[in-house]
Amino acid sequence: VTRESWDSLVIDSKTVVLVEFYTRWCGPCGMVHRVIEEIATEYSGRLQCFVIDADSDAELTELYEIKAVPVVLLFKNGVKRDTILGTMPKHFYVNAIERLLAS
Repeated sequence: VTRESWDSLVIDSKTVVLVEFYTRWCGPCGMVHRVIEEIATEYSGRLQCFVIDADSDAELTELYEIKAVPVVLLFKNGVKRDTILGTMPKHFYVNAIERLLAS
């Protein structure tokens, strides 16, 4: 996702959206990305997952006050509902997603 596609893919989405902010040089980001790929497969049709290179998209990084990576933001109905900082176990992401899907 990029700034140009942000509104149509994230804000206007009818499903819960997970956005992963990463950088190419961040080791922990790779670990989070593998977990998010698994989650994207398991929640296909109920959750959309996108990634943003925090170094390449300064506007969105600043807008959402991303100070360090990895960071995962969860959106529902165009509103940021949760922020997960750092590298967490898979169940942590799943629990946050399940809370949003149930709300």
